[in-house]
Amino acid sequence: MKRYILLPLFAAAIAAEAQDSYMNERITNNSSDVIGTARYVGMGGALGALGADISVISWNPAGIGLYRKNDIAFTFGGLWGKSSIQEENRGKGTVDQAGFVYNIQTGSETCPYVNFSFNYQKKINFNHNFYADNGNLNELSQMDQLAELADWDNGTENLEGMALDNGYFGENKLLDENGNPIINNEGKEVIYNYNKYGSSLRNYYTWHSEGSVQSFDFNLSTNINDRAFLGLTVGVDNMRFRGWNFYGEDDMDGKAKYDVNNDIRISGTGVNVKLGTIIRPIEDSPFRFGLVVETPTWYRLRNSTLFDMKRGYNYGGTVSEQWESYLRFNLRSPWKFRASIGSTIGTTLAWDVDYEYATYGNASMGYPEDVYYNGSTSGNTKDVAMNQLTRDNLRGTHTLRVGLEANATKHLAFRLGYNLSTSAYDKHISFDQYNLNSYAMDYSTSTSYMRMGATNILTLGMGYHWKSFYVDLAYKLRNQYADFYAFDTNFTNSNQELIPQFVYDNPLLADVTIDPVEVNLTRHAITCTLGFKF
Repeated sequence: MKRYILLPLFAAAIAAEAQDSYMNERITNNSSDVIGTARYVGMGGALGALGADISVISWNPAGIGLYRKNDIAFTFGGLWGKSSIQEENRGKGTVDQAGFVYNIQTGSETCPYVNFSFNYQKKINFNHNFYADNGNLNELSQMDQLAELADWDNGTENLEGMALDNGYFGENKLLDENGNPIINNEGKEVIYNYNKYGSSLRNYYTWHSEGSVQSFDFNLSTNINDRAFLGLTVGVDNMRFRGWNFYGEDDMDGKAKYDVNNDIRISGTGVNVKLGTIIRPIEDSPFRFGLVVETPTWYRLRNSTLFDMKRGYNYGGTVSEQWESYLRFNLRSPWKFRASIGSTIGTTLAWDVDYEYATYGNASMGYPEDVYYNGSTSGNTKDVAMNQLTRDNLRGTHTLRVGLEANATKHLAFRLGYNLSTSAYDKHISFDQYNLNSYAMDYSTSTSYMRMGATNILTLGMGYHWKSFYVDLAYKLRNQYADFYAFDTNFTNSNQELIPQFVYDNPLLADVTIDPVEVNLTRHAITCTLGFKF
């Protein structure tokens, strides 16, 4: 029987620290959270048709057109989260919003108001902590995957390159059926690397991240006969992501084999445009509907990761020299489309229902013109393989927002909101893209990946205003689960055209996989807004 060896040029480990389509979705998906003023949060962000709140500047720009006064608002609060597999419960203070609306009365009956607005607001909060302990490795090891992925010329700035450089693998020349060394297309003898440390009993993984995507929104909006409201928002995003993780493995005797440490930083800026309208179709009715289109955000980003490996005491106890993996890239987030309906009942009740569709399968990644990739340095070079992976494994997301506001008295209001945001991950997602010829994969520093589930958000709020001053409070419960895998086990898959060497060397472990760890990403937040309308 002829033996096939799988020798990928670029590793396709679907890693939280690889700059792949999964990480790109995590750092751009702001649809699965609600951040802004306490009134906006208390209503679950469902103000696309009602408007008249400064945070709607980023959801439906036309909502600013309903203002008839100037407004200044500042929002702060705190958030905390606790995983079901983690005893630690960290809290963190946050400043979520600061902005103003400047109202101009034109004196025209057709266009009585024109509003200018600026708002600083967090779009995404990266504060997460979790710990995953998996005792169901079924005798597999992360090193098995790294050995299968190792680039035989050791020319990459990634985790398998470090493992190869520091002697975590043995080396054997690959021979053809005549016993001669196999030569690659660069004229080099191909080396097969294997995990010389053998099977593992368990692994453990600690993750901590912080930072945010901060949006600076500039808005122009107007009112036409109190029947149509138009708005345009230009947003400038500032991304700052910082993450730390620790991965370790124990051998079959429970002794520490090795551990890996990562310190990840992603930073950069982006720009987007939002165009919206709110229409009141019936002159004597407060019912209205809204429509919005939001362009992708075009990001220019940098990923800098410091990483090292350390052998366990029984395996020498040595620490590798710290390496840095540095990648500059361009990222285009998905298009987004929104529709809203809402109305008021007298002066006591207001309701709003919003829907959004975001095309995550059409997100795109590329590289600046001065980054050498795929033989081209002219203009922005698209990562064809990575973008195909995105189309194959990510899908459009649907977000439903519902909000209700009731005025108990002339000065006191209570609010309730609910969100449902579907997962961006396809049900039949595959993590076995071994031959992914992506420049970014040459800088992967981890093998872990996490499949995020749907998000449910429940919000409660209240507000009190007296003359020109107002204060709003909101509580938010955000619930989401994910399946976490420390490494991909496609190296055991015997049902493929090119059979991995691991299967031949370990026939009893063919098609064996590791069990995922369910991670609870539930978070709580309290928000307070102080404002002044005049």
